[in-house]
Amino acid sequence: MTILPSFRMMTGEKTPEIKMARLRITKIDQYQYLTCLKNSLWGSRSARFKDWQEGDYLAFIVSKTLAGLAEVVGKPFQSKQKVWDNDLFPFRIPMRFIHALSPENRVPVLGEVREALTSVWGPYYGWGILNQQVLTEPVAGVIVKAIRSRPNNLSEIQSNIEQLMAEAHQQRQIKPSPKGKRGRPKKKVEEAPSLPILEKVFETKTEESAHSKAQAALIKLGKIAGCSIWIASNDQNRIFNGKPLGEGCLKTLPNLGLSDEATRHISLIDTIWIRQNAPVCAFEIETTTSIYSGLLRMSDLLSVVPALNVKLYLVAPHEREGKVMAELSRPTFRKIGLNDFCKFVPVEELHDLLLKLGGLGGHIQPTILDTIAVEVEEETDESEE
Repeated sequence: MTILPSFRMMTGEKTPEIKMARLRITKIDQYQYLTCLKNSLWGSRSARFKDWQEGDYLAFIVSKTLAGLAEVVGKPFQSKQKVWDNDLFPFRIPMRFIHALSPENRVPVLGEVREALTSVWGPYYGWGILNQQVLTEPVAGVIVKAIRSRPNNLSEIQSNIEQLMAEAHQQRQIKPSPKGKRGRPKKKVEEAPSLPILEKVFETKTEESAHSKAQAALIKLGKIAGCSIWIASNDQNRIFNGKPLGEGCLKTLPNLGLSDEATRHISLIDTIWIRQNAPVCAFEIETTTSIYSGLLRMSDLLSVVPALNVKLYLVAPHEREGKVMAELSRPTFRKIGLNDFCKFVPVEELHDLLLKLGGLGGHIQPTILDTIAVEVEEETDESEE
């Protein structure tokens, strides 16, 4: 049994040492996660806990980020007492939560975490998560270290559990558009060589106008959601409706601790929504131009700042959705996780959403975009406690 070293939280306080024998990972939504934390339980529809041992660890993924770590502290049992709202899950096992992260502190499944998972389960590691297969050292240590490197918000979450559960339940009611989830295109797209990051060049005035119209909508919507707005450095002086697009937007990017070269690449992303000097949403607009170049800029953002909890969106007309999904399915983008973190937003629905929300400034969260966004369908889209 390996002893993991203690990890310093961002506050500088040392966290207790834990003994790592075996680790499993599971994926659920925020409400079910908080239900498990509140009741110190994990459950299943089937008797899957026969080989689970006291001292085993379970890591939780919520919205594609590592959200917490719990330890098995008792024997499996059966119960018909209602705990979860989406099923009975009568086969249960007691858990003790060790580390829990608030949403802003959670660790995206990118960088070292993603590499660790793919080293054991390959690029389609979702199957290993779905079946809660056992991980051992050194992969288990990478996952635990990533979680414990962030501040432990367990006490804060426990003291506000009812309010947090009410908010999570309300958020769950915001369902994606019926046009939402699509399957992956069946056609395989061969991996293309990396291309240099180039500034966007428009071939016609019509193309430039469509791009600027979408960018202006994102600026207005971002401000309604309480964000500061960054416009691509090469777009800031472009005239739209008689004034520069960058008017009223940030003049410089916040300091993300990046190299000058990385900052230059990120500064070319069409639109970035920023809160408290950190990006929360990034957008590439591809009304008629190459989708691939926009996705390369997004992949740069993931590669240089994988620890940022930033949502990525590619905005394009409805008819380009199939092309977007095919590009996101490229092996080169799968490898870094872009297909997991980048969603498609139909430009037509973006304009409709702006019309609906025009007078609601201060009452809208950036997550409103997920009501119209489409994501690449996952290999195993099932969550079972």
